[in-house]
Amino acid sequence: MDKKRIRQKFFIVKELRLSISLIVVWSLLAGILFTYLTKELGGKIEHGLFSFVIVFAGYVIIVIVLAMFFAHRFIGPFERLKMEIKLILAGNYHRRLCIRSSDDFYIRTFIAEVNKILDEFEGKCFSKERLRESIDSELLHIVSLIEKEDIPKEKLREAVLSFHEKMESLLEDTPK
Repeated sequence: MDKKRIRQKFFIVKELRLSISLIVVWSLLAGILFTYLTKELGGKIEHGLFSFVIVFAGYVIIVIVLAMFFAHRFIGPFERLKMEIKLILAGNYHRRLCIRSSDDFYIRTFIAEVNKILDEFEGKCFSKERLRESIDSELLHIVSLIEKEDIPKEKLREAVLSFHEKMESLLEDTPK
């Protein structure tokens, strides 16, 4: 396996790995802290069902708090992003997806890439609209020439060729 493949396989999603590592570290630190507190309090109160319930409830609280915190950072942004995407699809092509400072780093880098795609999409939509407007104006000009009663065929031919040249130049300028 060459070095590039190894690098791609193991380091390509380092932001996601960093986020998951952060979850594990916080969970371990909270567990260690609670274990220490349990040991200190265990010497002062007698062992039994009550102390077991206290320890179990403490671990449950730690798990719930950490799960809610990290779920908010990982999953929370997606509901907001779904709403923003619906607005973009409704025709607000100038809109971009927002990133909060509390969003996970991996999600922030993903949103930055999506916003680049939206920039390209907006440019193509406006190019298409410009092309449509140009075609409409040129065709209206040709129609007005046709509607005149005594228009020479040569003038009509020139108008059609001019229309063709303008369309060719617009299609060359349009981003692919």
